[in-house]
Amino acid sequence: MITRHYIEGYENLLELIQNLKVNGPIVVLYSGSKLSNGKSWCSDCVEAAPFIERGLEFAPESAHFIHVEVGDRTFWKDHKCPFRTSPKTKLNVLPTLSLWGTQKRLEGAQCLDLGLFEMLFNEDEI
Repeated sequence: MITRHYIEGYENLLELIQNLKVNGPIVVLYSGSKLSNGKSWCSDCVEAAPFIERGLEFAPESAHFIHVEVGDRTFWKDHKCPFRTSPKTKLNVLPTLSLWGTQKRLEGAQCLDLGLFEMLFNEDEI
């Protein structure tokens, strides 16, 4: 069973990854932060959430899943947002699901396609 982590913010993401001791892949989901109603301000993230949950079934049991909330809408839309500018993340779209340290990722509407999850988690390529 994959190990799950939930955090908010760029610095917290880097700190968590630096401190993780893992033998498997690190899967990172980037989404908009939750509002007081418990749902993300990002409607695409809300729509993709059930597909992402089902898609994680294709992940190896040794995987660590990090769900990181990028901040509020204003912070995300700022072109200086570290999630957008950092070479470690290079985000353009929410939601984005990526395999940390690789170029493999699903962006936006791709997170609605379970077939793409199967390809993303193809163990021969992880």
